[in-house]
Formats: sequence, C-alpha cells, structure tokens
Amino acid sequence: MKKIALIMDGWKRFFSYAWPSGILQRIQETNEEVNLYIFNSSSEWSMDEDYNIGEYNIYNLPDFKEFDGIVVDLNNIRKEEIRNQVIAAVRKSKKPAVSINNDVEGFYYVGINNYVAMQEIIQHLYEEHHCRKFWFVMGPTDNYENNVRTRALKEFLEQHEIDYREEDFYFESYEYQCGYQGFLYLLKTHGEVPEAIICANDNIAVGVCEAAKQKGYHIPNDFCVTGFDNFDKAGFYTPQISTLGHIREEVGYCCADVILKIWEGKQVPKFNYTNIEGVYSESCGCSYNKKIDIRKYIKKQMMCEIEMNGLEEQILVLGKELLNCKSAREMANLVPKCISSFQCDAIYLILDEHINDFKRKVNNYNRHLIEDENFHVYGYPKQMNVEFAYEGGKDRSYEGQKIDSLFPFFDCEKKGMDFLFMPLHFRKRTIGYFVIRNALYLMEKQYLFKVVNILTSAMENLYEKEKLEYMNQILSDMSIKDSMTGLYNRLGYQHLACPLFEKKKQEKKNLLIMFIDMDRLKYINDQYGHEYGDIAIKIVADTILNHCHENSIPIRMGGDEFLIIEQIRSDEEIRKKIANMKKEMEHFAKEKELPFCLSFSIGCLITDMNQDKELEDYIREADKVMYKEKYRKKVNRTE
Repeated sequence: MKKIALIMDGWKRFFSYAWPSGILQRIQETNEEVNLYIFNSSSEWSMDEDYNIGEYNIYNLPDFKEFDGIVVDLNNIRKEEIRNQVIAAVRKSKKPAVSINNDVEGFYYVGINNYVAMQEIIQHLYEEHHCRKFWFVMGPTDNYENNVRTRALKEFLEQHEIDYREEDFYFESYEYQCGYQGFLYLLKTHGEVPEAIICANDNIAVGVCEAAKQKGYHIPNDFCVTGFDNFDKAGFYTPQISTLGHIREEVGYCCADVILKIWEGKQVPKFNYTNIEGVYSESCGCSYNKKIDIRKYIKKQMMCEIEMNGLEEQILVLGKELLNCKSAREMANLVPKCISSFQCDAIYLILDEHINDFKRKVNNYNRHLIEDENFHVYGYPKQMNVEFAYEGGKDRSYEGQKIDSLFPFFDCEKKGMDFLFMPLHFRKRTIGYFVIRNALYLMEKQYLFKVVNILTSAMENLYEKEKLEYMNQILSDMSIKDSMTGLYNRLGYQHLACPLFEKKKQEKKNLLIMFIDMDRLKYINDQYGHEYGDIAIKIVADTILNHCHENSIPIRMGGDEFLIIEQIRSDEEIRKKIANMKKEMEHFAKEKELPFCLSFSIGCLITDMNQDKELEDYIREADKVMYKEKYRKKVNRTE
C-alpha cells in the first residue's frame, strides 16, 4: 500500500478540507492502492507563541522517507523557519513532492496561476470599465500567493504606463478587517477615492465595501471593487462582489494526479495549473446573469446553525463528563460517545508516557521530584503509548502497547483511506497526538478544533491536579522523611509506626521488628572523614529501601540506627532477606570503591500481641539482640 503525506496548516482554526477531498477523489477514481496521511496544525490564530510552537510540532512527527509521495500547503504557515524546516525534511526524503499554490525549488507546483488570474481582473477593469486610478488592498507580505498577485498588478500597471505609488497599496491579512481598515487608511492617505479598488480576496472586498458604505460612498457608482476566490459571501453580499472563481478541490485532485503520473514514470511539468473563471458582477458595474438561489443558501445556513447548536450542546455535555474522568484513556473514550456526529472509522490517542508521571505510583520511600521538562518541545519521544483506540464502533485494547514509529501501527489494508494527525500539547509542551481515520466529514464540518481543544484542556487540568496532589505529598513527606536517606524519621515513626502497632495490637496480629545498626561508623568517620561516613549511611539506607515491600515502614532512628517494622515472615524468609541485604550492601560498597568494608548488625523479633508490651519495649529487645551480634563481631575481629 502506497502512502501520501499531506502537510497543511488550518486557516486560523478551520481545516482546509478541500485538499484531502480532491486527493482522495482522484485516488478512488483510479482504484490505486494508496492511503492519505494528513498532518494538520491550527496555529497563528493564537497570540500565544508557546501555543503555536506546540501546534507546529506535528510536522516533526512523520518520517517522510516512509512515504511514497508528499504534498505540502505552506501558505498559512507564517513562520519562515517552520516552512524551511518542512521543506528541508521533505527534500531529505528524496520522495516526489508537490507544493500547493507556492513555488518551492525542487517541488512540483499545483494551484491556480495567480499571476494570470490577477492580471485578468485588472485587465477587465481597465478595458471594460476604463479604470485608470487604482488602490490595492492586499494580504500579508510574507505570503507567496499575495506576492505573486501584487507583482502581476504592478507589472500590468507598468506595461500600460499607468502611474502608481507604493502608497496605493495596503498590506495586512486575508481577513475582513484588512479590507475595512485598509480602505480607511488609504482614504485618509489620499483624501479622495480611486476608480477601482482591487482586493486580494473576497473577505477583504466585503470589508472595503462596508467601510465605504459607512463613509457615504456607493459601489459601483463611486468606484469599483473586486475580490478573489468566489466565496459564498461574494455571491450573496449586496452589491454582489466581482471576483475570480476556482474549485479548490481541483487542486487536491491535481496533486494526486501529479504523484500518480510520477509513480508511473511519466513526464510531469514543474507547474500544473487548475482552472479559473472570472465572475464579474455588481461591485464593478457588470450584470451577472447566473441566478442566485437565496432560499437554498438560507436553508443551508439554517441547517448549519442547527447542526452547530447541536454540536455546542454535545460539547457542553462532553466538557461536563470530562471533569469526572481520572485518566486520559477515560477522556478519549468519551469523545465518540458524546459527539454523535463523529462519522469516522477509528480514533486513536497516542501519548508521551510522561503524561502519567504524577499518577504513576512512585516508591513511597524514595520519592523524587518529577520535572515538567520531561515533555518534548521539538520532536516526539522515541516510544509513545497507545493510550486509547476506538475502531469499528468499539473500544479496542492496546493497553501497554508502545509504538516507536507511525508504521506499521497506522498501516491500513483498505485503500483510499485517510488518517488525520492533530497535535496535543500543553502550550509548547508536546504530550502526544490525536488520530482520526476517515476524518473528511469532520474536517468539512469544522467540528474538530473545538473537540480537540476541550479534550486537551481537560487533560491538562487533570495533569495539573495530579501534579498538585503529588507536590502536596512531597511536602508531606519532607516533614516525616529523613532528608539524607529518604527513610522515615522520628516524626514518621510517631505518625506511622506507633499507630500501626496499636492497630495490630487490637487485631491481635503480630509484627516483625528488625533493628539494624551500621558497624564501625565512628571508625569510618575518624579514619576517612564524615563524607565517607555519609556515603556508608546512604548505602545502608538504599539497601533497606530495596528490600522493603509496600506495607513496610523503614525508619532511620538515629545516626547509624535503623528500624524496619513489617508483617511477620517465616524464619526462612527472614534469614534469606538478611542475607540478600548484606550481599547487596557489599555490592554497593564495591561499586562505590569504598576503602573499607561495610556491614551492619541486626536484631530481629516477632511481637506477641497477647502480652502487655508497647512498641518501645520490643524495639529495646530487638536492640539487645542486635547488640549481641555486634559484640560477637567485635570479639572475632582480627584488626
């Protein structure tokens, strides 16, 4: 099965569903064994730079060498360094690459001929309406298409010897606000209106018309206005906007066609243009004969509103249900259950294992501080967890499964399928990605951004809650734990050991008491210094921790005295545990290359809860047993 990767950025928070729609149409027509993998960010709508970094990181997920063809839409990516990174990664793969509406060296170009299209518009105004004085309200200066359209306009003016100045151009964005502000700015600059205002798209054209109307001008009586793209707002606005139309799905269709021809070994030209059509109407003084079905348009808008209202209700329910979830898996499981309009084959949640750092049970006797810096900012971990999978209307268990690349996990035997990959991140900290198979319907309806956003917010809230609980536990531990060893201190003894003893005494259940004293600490301190003495104490403490089970209470009673209180064991188990502890301690000492032997003496006993004794009584008895062993060692010592 061949694979095509599509890299694109949503226009603000909206998905450019026309590209994958056209690609899939061409694939399905040819019946080729090809699947489409879409990597989409929704950046640049936010003023939060860290958020945008998290969105853009999705482009670091695919290894383009694993694909057979690559399509990129770079026009909405405002950051040049991000565009360059994508281009460099695609070039490195040495796979056939197609760029949508952007001329990239070494890539095939697919899209409209922006130069010819814009010259057609200005030529229409020049020849049909005899316009000679123009203003131009254009898009962002770092956008390839906008720059080509601007160049086409300037070269037309120069070829026809029409005077113009740079002050006749206003550059900002492709939004309505650009047209509104652009008209006011140019009017203030020039003081009088031109014969025509050419806009980079229909959004801008509507903005110009609204600003002109508020200033008392009438279009086209006072001047002509043209747009570009033939969006719905152009046809249904009053006056109807003169524009230039093209079918956006044709671009995706042509992208797939170019790649298919390359696979077949056919010669393909560098530039591949899709069709354009001039739609000249009321805003430039033309009569547009094509009838506009207002009722059909209003019905469409009504149904869309009804659908969106239904979605908003579902999202509110989802948000409420997410508050009760205790894991990311539970949250992901709610999405297809709460959002009935999710018409997709499968949903996957792939997460960095560090998402569960604060949830994961850390050894209570060796608790360490966990850093948020464990999350990646650029790139993804080598291995990630399949946290949740929903396939064919059912949850599928991949519990514990890790993946180190997209394939073979996201291979699909069925051809003509699409996979949409969306980033999940806490601002710039990447936590994973969300995958939807057969996502075209959701992309067209623009549901996904809200759903993924509310899911991510809920996951971040849960993560921060777990982090807070963990930090509170750290603070609690600091009061009852010995800072050097991580064992409980005297306060921990009072808060944990004493209540446990009283509980077991009432239940008539015996406990094992182990009193441990490190041998020759004074000798070590005197001969080698307190630094070596501290190392020796830590080795003994680590050994004790490693041999304590979950319900054990290990305590540092004093400088070199330790206590373990736990459930009773058989004599054989006690002997085995002591032998293992001594063996491990010797290993640690050898590993640290200590210049002395390291050992401890131990006294063990089992309580008798039928007797009227307190915990301190048993500790004193265990201490006496320990001292006997220490005395025997001292007698037998040869040094």
